[in-house]
Amino acid sequence: MPNLKKLTFVLSIATASLVFSGCTIAPKLLTPEEQRVTLEKDRNRATQDVQPLGELLTMNEAIARGLKYNLDHRSKMLEQAIAMGTYDLSKWDMMPKVLANAGYNYRNNSFITKTTNSQDGTLSTAPPSISSDRTYGTAGLNLSWSLLDFGVSYFNARQNSDRIVVASERRRRTMHILVQDVQSAYLRASAAQKLSDDIGATIHGGNRAIENSLEATRRGLKEPEDALKYQKALLDNIKILETIDQELSTAKIELFQLINLPPNTKILLEDPDTLPVPNAFNDVAIQEFEIRALIANADLKESIYNTRIAHEETRKSLLRLFPGLTFNVGPQTSNNSYYINKNWVEGAANISYNLWNILLAPDAIKLAEQNESLAEQKRMMMQMAVVSQVYLSKLQLSNSYKLYKRSAGINEVDSRLAKITAYKFKAGAASDAEKVAADASSIVSKLRNYQALSQLFAASGKMQATTGLEPHFDSVDEISLEDMTTKVKDLFNSWNTGVLPALPPDLFATDNFAPTDHAPGIDQSATIPMITLKEIPADQQLEALDLSEESNKKTSNGL
Repeated sequence: MPNLKKLTFVLSIATASLVFSGCTIAPKLLTPEEQRVTLEKDRNRATQDVQPLGELLTMNEAIARGLKYNLDHRSKMLEQAIAMGTYDLSKWDMMPKVLANAGYNYRNNSFITKTTNSQDGTLSTAPPSISSDRTYGTAGLNLSWSLLDFGVSYFNARQNSDRIVVASERRRRTMHILVQDVQSAYLRASAAQKLSDDIGATIHGGNRAIENSLEATRRGLKEPEDALKYQKALLDNIKILETIDQELSTAKIELFQLINLPPNTKILLEDPDTLPVPNAFNDVAIQEFEIRALIANADLKESIYNTRIAHEETRKSLLRLFPGLTFNVGPQTSNNSYYINKNWVEGAANISYNLWNILLAPDAIKLAEQNESLAEQKRMMMQMAVVSQVYLSKLQLSNSYKLYKRSAGINEVDSRLAKITAYKFKAGAASDAEKVAADASSIVSKLRNYQALSQLFAASGKMQATTGLEPHFDSVDEISLEDMTTKVKDLFNSWNTGVLPALPPDLFATDNFAPTDHAPGIDQSATIPMITLKEIPADQQLEALDLSEESNKKTSNGL
């Protein structure tokens, strides 16, 4: 009894000490030096693998650098690698659990027992016996396997395998947006580089003309009203040019942020007038783009895999309603001197069932079916959205191409007018205000032309992303920047010249463009034709899945 009181006192003191120490933990603020070191380390890690720039940064190299070095894209690649790692781990969950255990047992007194007669309940007169050492060790190895856990782990592994592809499709969607952002920022930065000298010279000429007008007014050489009108015309044009200059001044910084370069980097860009103009694909039927979108659109493929994940979740929910069957077997050992058999093998089989499952089963099944129906509804909605997006993208591409051609014509006219006004100004037949106005109009037309070109690139990129023909690389670490730039260049040269990759002839049913039934009163010519994908044999599906897993493993290893 005294020993028990002593043990209780010691445990009370230990518990109070732990509680007191836990309550004394307070927030620890970062020191300025710790924050500086952390941020400096992150910046070095973010730029340590970035290849140095040359004298000229082409658009194709900028796109390649964005795909290879952009931090947001690399985060999506890490998510894909994590999904692959989760799948690899989930496969181990299907294996039996092997538990190794070892222990040490201590008593401050002997384990003494006495016996009672089983027939009459009288206490035995024999002296009490000691049945165990005061100190002894135990060790064992248990093999445990639950049939229910195996089934759940099997469906988890199947879901995780689909989540790998979902992560890959999300990464593709990030690439779509990244390529379009790089193209837009590059065109703006290239336009700023092309127009900066002309804008600066025209603003300088306008300011000089205003100073001359003020001087002439002070001398009484011009009427004040005429001088003010003249100065207002100059100021309006100067304001337009300064607004353009401010809009373009941030383009390079945005571009460098997208391709992971310091904001103060000095580099030459391509002349925007030398860039290839994207093709409008006016001679390609819209149905062909619809077919390609149904094959390779990232959003649609993700919705299909999410539906499969929902199917597996339904099966997993139903499986949890079954009884659990567990098997245990393994060798055991102990150095207790009172044990006659110090080494033995023990095993057990247990079955368990939660009786509440009888009442929970209808609600659980209903909820699982609702989630599955929701996933199917989202998949149908996504298919219709993708088909509509194909038609919208094709229309936007055609309209953007027309607007670019129109803006190019206006730019040509304004450039010729600016040259004529410049000749007149040299001959004294045109005033400073007329020259500044002509130059400003020419610069604005050039800017509008470059903006129309940027919109054409954006529409072309949207069509390319919708149809799933964007540049794609399994692992950006396994390919050099030069090779990636070459592949990006070849791909965009083919796309911009209107060359599309061939479609596999055996992938589609023969009645792809057969009209479908329509409700009365609906114009059939305005409806979207139904395209039917040919059913792929099971052996080809397995082969495709093996290739997909191999590709994802390369991605994981590349990271």
